[in-house]
Amino acid sequence: MASSSSPREEPSTLVMRTGRRNRGALSCAECRRLKLKCSRVFPCSNCVKKGCSAICPDGSLTTGKGNRFVLANTEALHDKIGQLAQRVRELEDALQEAHSRYSSERHQLLSDELLQIKRPLEREVDASPIERTTKVDQADAVDAMGHLSISQKGRTTFFGTAANAWLLLQNEAGSDGEDTEEQRTVFEFSKPAELPWLSFAFPFAPPISKTTDSLRGAIYDLLPQQEVAQRFCKNYFRHAAWMYEPITEVDFYERIYRPMYGAATSSEEPMSSHDLAVLCMVLALGSLLDLDKPIDVNEHSQLYQLGRAALSLDSVFEQQSIAAIQALLIMCHYMFLSHIEGPRWAIMGLVVKLAHSLGLHRDGGQWNLDDVEGQKRRCLLWEIYVYDSWQSLTFGRPPSFALCHIDTKMPFEKTRNEKGDVEMTFAAWKHRFASECQSHVQDQAFGARPISYKRIQELDKSVRDFYIPPSLQVPGFMGVTGGDALERPTVELTMQRYIAFAIKEITIFYMHRGFFARALEECPEDPMGSKYAASVLAAYTSACSFVGLIQSLYQQHPILTERMWFLFTHVFSCTIVLGSIAAKTPMALAPSALSHLETATNLFSQVEHNPRAQKVLPILRKLTARAYNAAHPNSPLVKQENDVFAGLSGKTRLISRRTPSSPSSPSHTSSPTSQPASPPPQSTQQPLITQSSWPPYNAPLQNFGTFSPNTSYSLSPQGVHPQPQQQAAYTYATQQEELIHFQPSPAYYASMSGDPINNTRINPYWQQTEHVAQTSSELFTPHEELNSSWQNLMSQWK
Repeated sequence: MASSSSPREEPSTLVMRTGRRNRGALSCAECRRLKLKCSRVFPCSNCVKKGCSAICPDGSLTTGKGNRFVLANTEALHDKIGQLAQRVRELEDALQEAHSRYSSERHQLLSDELLQIKRPLEREVDASPIERTTKVDQADAVDAMGHLSISQKGRTTFFGTAANAWLLLQNEAGSDGEDTEEQRTVFEFSKPAELPWLSFAFPFAPPISKTTDSLRGAIYDLLPQQEVAQRFCKNYFRHAAWMYEPITEVDFYERIYRPMYGAATSSEEPMSSHDLAVLCMVLALGSLLDLDKPIDVNEHSQLYQLGRAALSLDSVFEQQSIAAIQALLIMCHYMFLSHIEGPRWAIMGLVVKLAHSLGLHRDGGQWNLDDVEGQKRRCLLWEIYVYDSWQSLTFGRPPSFALCHIDTKMPFEKTRNEKGDVEMTFAAWKHRFASECQSHVQDQAFGARPISYKRIQELDKSVRDFYIPPSLQVPGFMGVTGGDALERPTVELTMQRYIAFAIKEITIFYMHRGFFARALEECPEDPMGSKYAASVLAAYTSACSFVGLIQSLYQQHPILTERMWFLFTHVFSCTIVLGSIAAKTPMALAPSALSHLETATNLFSQVEHNPRAQKVLPILRKLTARAYNAAHPNSPLVKQENDVFAGLSGKTRLISRRTPSSPSSPSHTSSPTSQPASPPPQSTQQPLITQSSWPPYNAPLQNFGTFSPNTSYSLSPQGVHPQPQQQAAYTYATQQEELIHFQPSPAYYASMSGDPINNTRINPYWQQTEHVAQTSSELFTPHEELNSSWQNLMSQWK
């Protein structure tokens, strides 16, 4: 039976009363403290006026710093504040983790000011908590700035922490940004002298409206004949537009080519200068990628300069147009394949600003544009976005777009094939991959603010899990079968398949490269024992996959692959990781790393006639020699090498040059340009390696204990060994029509993920054991440590 008495009054959630009011008190405790006349009607008028009626009549206030009042005898209040503060912290952490998945920008509820709300009230409060937090963050990231080189004349070049090893090598050697043969060539045009001047003055040429028509006519006269132009245009859309297509083939022929070369050419309205520039740039790239003859520098460079001159006839700053952006983007593509590094980064920045000026980042449907124009704007915007994203990854520099300012729809929709699988074109896939996946990697993994190792693993998983449609999967990779042998894919589809797979692998590689170098630095004898063991496996498997991928592509289309030199630059980055495993660590992965290092070296040897390959091959041969010596400890050439990690500064690389370029001539090579600018610090400790010191590169790889990526393996303390039923290994005697396929399937990752000491299997690196996950998930390694570790690793192989 319930009691008839009223329930006992619970203490206030804001204040704990000190006790029952004394029956004989004539005033409240606060009025007595302040010696005020109390109205004795509780809460009294004085307490109501002061806003503390909740404590009347038994509670009292005490004065604090700054004339603030705090409640006396409020132990319960402080407990409640502590609980609420802890709850706020948990909600902030959850909000930050959830928001970071979709945006790189800080959530508005996580500003520095709002983060201080949960701080407890103290009598001596730090006057500048925000400033102190900022200083800590700056200290963590002060050296995370990559490579910076400054010449005596003030010429400065920067490459970020994610830049590929080729650019870092060029930067160290002082050759990055130097005028190439294509750039140094000056052509004597047979017609008006203003043309070379306009090409040189681009993009800052002043308006020349009085002579525009005559100069446009001069450019017309210098264009190739129709048969040659038709071949160049075909080359462009077959060998170049498969990767970036700022203008569709239909639009190009109807709007630009036919008015210029068609039989019914009308002279009533001359072609605009920007359309003429598009034509010249397409012809220049078509000439550069003409696989039926050797590269004609004079031919494609003259067309390129004509395109620059055409862009200067009507200033791109004053007369902005879709055609101008298309011409500039094709120009960047030309410079990309012509190895004109410095200017194309700046030109791409101009392209992005012009795209913003034309409103390409806002969907045209909101302005009721017709379908054709709206689709053209969408295609162009996302082609620019992808080019900017992939270029940023190459240079290790921040991208120019922010997705929060883009609402332009994707131009191509997903479909489903007869099996029900989601299908999409390469253009549709790359648009989605760059915006939905790679953007988060660039903003977080390569950003200025360091992130936890757990977040790195989450980004890794998001890249691996990103969907590739069946039509873009490479036979022989990731468990994909060859399909119908009678169906041979086109050149364009083959290149698109390989690039789709390559961009995923190289993104993972650069994400883990710094952690790999850190693990090698901390645990040189057993990097798998490092807290970054997951990154060791990730960098290794991605490097193996990429080398095998480009080797397979080169065997199918050797001439076109060689002209896509950017693929070789990433292969060179992979060799640094493979060589470091093979030469510096006595682990189970070393034999297979040596195998893939040999594959990469052989790949560069096949293009040895290329001047850029001549710069890389001495480094690869030196690296291969050390790896071979490490695999054969009884070799007379083996010499213990001091650990050079301790002798290096561990800081961001700052290169100061007295002269623009002064490479030293190595004693063991006849080419003064085939070596870096300065000898490595450890060069005096290394024995002289001769060509006869190790087997030739076409020797059977069984001599090196290699293995086939498509075989099964058993792990032992001595290394990785193929099972008896499958002894096939990588060989270089494979016929041209046969493909070498590396299959980095989950089973393959698992087969390589072994403990070389205990002869036990461990889970794939993205599914580490509970112990590894607990020790590594919350690691917070500043970028400068990863950057310096990678620079230290790079410096040993120069």
